Amino acid sequence: MHRKIIITGTTCTGKTTLGKKLSKEFLIPQIDLDDLHFLPNWVEKENDVFVNDVNFKLAKHQEWIVTGSYQTLLKDSVWQKATLIVWLDYPLHLILRRYFIRTYKRVFLKEKCCGENYETLSRTFSKESLFLWIFKTYWHRKRRMHQWQTTLFAHKKWLILKSPRDIYQLKYLLSNK
Repeated sequence: MHRKIIITGTTCTGKTTLGKKLSKEFLIPQIDLDDLHFLPNWVEKENDVFVNDVNFKLAKHQEWIVTGSYQTLLKDSVWQKATLIVWLDYPLHLILRRYFIRTYKRVFLKEKCCGENYETLSRTFSKESLFLWIFKTYWHRKRRMHQWQTTLFAHKKWLILKSPRDIYQLKYLLSNK
């Protein structure tokens, strides 16, 4: 069976970072949803264009690792094709620590993110702040994932990681294809 993996979770769980590491280690192409979703200057693609772009990119590969959320937009396409859903269900305190580290790197060290975009100090303190987004979505996404695991995607294989230390379980699964 081909490895078609979704790595999902709330903002700042490390979905993209984990996907890149696994892609390199297991030679599975990684598709980062934020890179496909955002155009320069933080312009977001229209939903139907974004979904089509994701599906077009996935069709090029027999195996893939998709990293990101966009759960409701992709539940009828990417989620249907996935053979493994990895949910990074990390505690809020860890996510907040990662947020501050990531924001520092992006704002002060000018680390590129989400396609060709850069975080700015003004964006960090705006209504579009990732900090606010975390609090807006954290509990809602937890509820959604618990519900989807038992209903909509109960037939899928799930791996729920509660800590970054649990990644060995995922690596074991991937190495025993």
